[in-house]
Amino acid sequence: MKKTIVFLLIFLVVLSFSAAADNGKIIVGIGEEPDTLDPNQTTRFHSYMILSHVVEPLFTLDKDYNVIPLLLESYDWSDDGLKMTVNLKQGIKFHNGAELTAVDVKASYERYFAMSPLANYLPAKNGGIYQIDTPDKYTVVFHFKTAKPLALYHMADAHVSIMPEEWLSNTEAEKIGRTELIGTGPLQLDEWVSGDRIVMSRFDDYNHAPDFISNPGPAKSAQMIFRVVPEDATMMAELMAGNVDFTFDVPPSSVKVLESKPDLRVETAPTYSVQYLAMNMQKSVIKDKDMRLAVAHAVNKEQIAKAAWFGVGKKIDGLINKATIGYWPGVKNIAYQYDPEISKQILSDLGWEDNDGDGIREKDGQKLELTLITFSNIDQWRKAGEIVQAQLAKIGIKINLETAEVGATYDRAETGDYDIGIFRNTWWLGQPYLRFLVHSSGIGSSNYGQWSTPELDKNIEIAGSSMSLAERTEALNEVQKTVVESGVWVPLVSNSNIFVAKDDVVGVDEMLTHPWWPPLMRALLLHKE
Repeated sequence: MKKTIVFLLIFLVVLSFSAAADNGKIIVGIGEEPDTLDPNQTTRFHSYMILSHVVEPLFTLDKDYNVIPLLLESYDWSDDGLKMTVNLKQGIKFHNGAELTAVDVKASYERYFAMSPLANYLPAKNGGIYQIDTPDKYTVVFHFKTAKPLALYHMADAHVSIMPEEWLSNTEAEKIGRTELIGTGPLQLDEWVSGDRIVMSRFDDYNHAPDFISNPGPAKSAQMIFRVVPEDATMMAELMAGNVDFTFDVPPSSVKVLESKPDLRVETAPTYSVQYLAMNMQKSVIKDKDMRLAVAHAVNKEQIAKAAWFGVGKKIDGLINKATIGYWPGVKNIAYQYDPEISKQILSDLGWEDNDGDGIREKDGQKLELTLITFSNIDQWRKAGEIVQAQLAKIGIKINLETAEVGATYDRAETGDYDIGIFRNTWWLGQPYLRFLVHSSGIGSSNYGQWSTPELDKNIEIAGSSMSLAERTEALNEVQKTVVESGVWVPLVSNSNIFVAKDDVVGVDEMLTHPWWPPLMRALLLHKE
């Protein structure tokens, strides 16, 4: 009898611990699986957002987009702007128990310079950091070739997060960001089951969050599980069934239905994310600017915003929108307006006519057919592709629409195997954002127009290097003007952040006070009641 009572007591204790552990778990739905969580390797948005729960850069951004210290106590610039001295916070721990020191910062920056496709502002080759000194355990000195006025913004980017030097040196490259990731963030990587989930747990030694977050650490939730739900319809079903606690990947078509469910909270906010069409300048038919303008005038952005985005998105004139630092209002005065009659006249002037009455123009025996690629698993992109296909058919261009999931579409885009593509990108700072999309260094990777000019490159560089704010502004405005006038890129829609959470998820109100709902706030604040 005594043994039975003891067994029952043990069973009840175990049961209570199990229940407590379950209460500490929160499930996040993600609409795209990361390609990698290595901050120095990825260029994809979902990868960036998820890895930012685990690794941290030296700086971060507050609610007003001011750059503030995260892993350091203080920093100081020399009078000529060529030397920055950083004093690290003492006692910050990595997930493997090692203390953050100056050698870790140096190793992390050197790896970023050597590996990241996004390392285009801070490296020495672009007038940036040519030497990093570590005079003592907690001091780092960055030496710049030229003054870099946007340096702090780039140093607040999680792509240049700090990882332990010893771990980086002793870990096989293919494991970093896939089976292992060590950082100083509030969550630590436990498991990644490809195609299914990424599991992270609370890092109990975390206690250095910036002052604009009420919880300095550790995280409120014991475990955060990112479930991969790539299909919009499946995400909708999972939300309705209560199998996902919150998600930022909500199809706009679902908003009204989700808002009607009393146990769900739906929030929307403007974002700097844009949907755009790019024309591949490696294709001979696209090289003719008049052909590009015919396409641009035939695209009805309002229809895309209403039909593909259900009114949540807004049509845009430039590749960066009003929410992005550096937006030029004048872009609306030069954007090509929707007028399919202009498109028809341009095509006729080019010698493209529908001679056999099949609705497709032809010239010298060649049909005017173009291949358009975009995402199959995101409604707004698949639907935008269908709308553009129908719009261009009205002016006599046959569009062969070929869709695939996000990763496969980007892989194909980087090879140049398409005529037109509808893509997306997002960033809060205009200069690096446009450099990523339209600079010649991105041809073959992130520049899906596969085109640039020396003048365009020059203005992008001035926008990031001039110590004169007026010069930087003028150069960035010129970049925006050139991009639109070229017709290589046709900006379509600026979308909104849509967040859905169960009503028992706590911490949402504080998270919403920051304009872009950063992962650091999500990790530290969101938990179940």
